[in-house]
Amino acid sequence: MDIRLAVIVGAVILTTLVLMVSQSDTRETLVTYADGRTDGGIRQAARPDDQADAPGDVFVFDQQLLAADQNTVIGRNAGFCIRTDPGAPDFSGTDHPELPDDPDNNYGQCTWTLSFDQHAHYTGAITVSGREADLGTSTVSIIGGTGDFTGVTGSMSSTPLPQGDDGVLFKQTLQLQYP
Repeated sequence: MDIRLAVIVGAVILTTLVLMVSQSDTRETLVTYADGRTDGGIRQAARPDDQADAPGDVFVFDQQLLAADQNTVIGRNAGFCIRTDPGAPDFSGTDHPELPDDPDNNYGQCTWTLSFDQHAHYTGAITVSGREADLGTSTVSIIGGTGDFTGVTGSMSSTPLPQGDDGVLFKQTLQLQYP
C-alpha cells in the first residue's frame, strides 16, 4: 500500500472515531419525589364542587419537589392532568388491547414541569408528558428542558407511594439523555 494512501485511510478512521465520540449521548439517572402529602402543595380539581370523576375532568397540582432523601426541597413539581379513564369499564370497543380498563385504577393525560431551585445541584426545569395512572408505575416522556437540562430527552417513571392518611409521595425516576 502506498504510504500516502495509508496516511489518508488513517486520517479518515481517526476523524470518524473523533466524530463518533463527540456525538455520543450522555445519560444520567435522577431520582426526585413530588410531595403530594397534605402540606406538600396543592392537588385540586378544576371544579372542586363536582365530586364526580369523569372523562374530561381536569385537576391541577403545584407541589414541593424533593431530593432523593425525600426531605430536601429542591424545587416545584407543577402541572395538570385531564382525566381520560376514571376506571369505569368502557364498552365502546375502542380500548387498546394492552391497556384494558381497570375498574380499580384511574388514568389521566398529564403534562408537568419539574423546576429546580437554588437548593438543587441543577438549574433549570424538565417538562414531562404522558399517560399516568393513579396506582402503579407510569412511564412518561421527557419532552424538553431548560438550563442544565437544555436539549434533554428520555423518560420518567412515576410511582405513587401512599403515606397513610397524609397523602402520597410520587417517586420520579428520570432517565435523562443529553445530546
